[in-house]
Amino acid sequence: MLVQRSQRNTRSIIAHGDLISTMPDDIIANVLSRLTIKEASRTSVLSTKWRYQWTYFSGVIDFDHSLKTYQYARKRKVGPKKRCMVFLSDWEKFMSQLEHVQKSLKSPSMQGLRICMDLGNPLKIAEWIEYAAKKDVQMLELDFSNHYYIEPLLEIGYYIRNVLPMSSSPPTNFQMKSLLVLRLVSVDVCDMVIQHVLVSCPCLETLCVIESRKLTRLDVSGQALRLKHLELLDCHSIISLHIFAENLMTFNFRHREEKVEIIFASVPNLVEASFRGWFASYLQSNMDHLDYYETLLQLHVLKLDIYPIDWRILDLPVFSNLKQLELLIRHSSGAKLDRAINLLDAFPSVSVLKIKFRRNYIGPNEEEWEANVKDEYPNLRELQVSGYKRDPSQIELLVSIVEKAPNLSKIVVDPLSSFYENRSPDVQTRIRERRRDVAVWYVGGLKPYVPPSVELAML
Repeated sequence: MLVQRSQRNTRSIIAHGDLISTMPDDIIANVLSRLTIKEASRTSVLSTKWRYQWTYFSGVIDFDHSLKTYQYARKRKVGPKKRCMVFLSDWEKFMSQLEHVQKSLKSPSMQGLRICMDLGNPLKIAEWIEYAAKKDVQMLELDFSNHYYIEPLLEIGYYIRNVLPMSSSPPTNFQMKSLLVLRLVSVDVCDMVIQHVLVSCPCLETLCVIESRKLTRLDVSGQALRLKHLELLDCHSIISLHIFAENLMTFNFRHREEKVEIIFASVPNLVEASFRGWFASYLQSNMDHLDYYETLLQLHVLKLDIYPIDWRILDLPVFSNLKQLELLIRHSSGAKLDRAINLLDAFPSVSVLKIKFRRNYIGPNEEEWEANVKDEYPNLRELQVSGYKRDPSQIELLVSIVEKAPNLSKIVVDPLSSFYENRSPDVQTRIRERRRDVAVWYVGGLKPYVPPSVELAML
């Protein structure tokens, strides 16, 4: 009798076109986990059965309120005080929405938590981390990048610090057994916290810390470490770094000081490294004298900065294993880019070359510069370019490389400046789209120099 009644109810639901309500709960939960949290919450209007199903969402909670100061700064007709008030009002609404979603979700676990916002909220950081630990997340990202574009945030932004407090010593609120990815941007963490994370998160594979002022002598080591990717950017208080991580595959380091003690105690699987900031200049000048010279020789991918006031020609060793080279070239308008040519000669086996221009200012051009490229690059297949502004020096460098690369098949131009390379993929996509039109004009100035056999494309 009960079976017949259930069948009649099902037929009635189907007759009214509500097929969704006939789905088993486990299938509905599976569908929701493949959506974003915003998409999942919108499903509440699909049927009566789905009204509260979104509260069992177990995917990645992604809250992005970044670049709002940038958007308000573009509203030139609105005064700075009004823009700031509107921003703070939106910020409060965002915080309320975030808190509402956190309290509403009933799933015992979720894939990840991502909170990306201007200013951050120093009072909530510990709470967010404890929430992530309670939900046993696999990915945790707190991104409070301090890029402010409106008054008075321009003045006070430097002093707003999102410090990660620890309630005990050693800290106990970072127990995440399933955590694979941890990304902290503009969150001040100390050496002890990072070492505790490495011990308490045994599955951790990716660790990224950007713009932390409290790291000084960091020890990343452990026989059981699963860490594969380590990124330390603009943590300018670091004076020494010790790494014993046998599973480590990529290392990204940017520092404004030239001399930082780095010890690669054991990194047999390291194949990709990035050295940025003034430390990159020190590295280039002392490559064959460093204690970790042998580590550099094992790399397949290398990324370096070049600064405008350091154009010394270096006697560099040859790196025959390197397959991909990335150069971030900071320069003034019309500057000589001889250091870039100098570096290219040290990597004859490169098949992919990425050049990221960052023109610092526009002024009167220096005397016309001619790139003196001596050697050919027979292995070069693809040239990727970003930050291209149709500058005479940029064109001269690119054209000279193209002429010396007989097997080059493709040039890809990215409208996105390297200034935004540490922002999240969705933020990068928005900025890239805004700059696409002017990038088309820039690329037009390069077309006459590209042979027909080479494809010229834009991201």
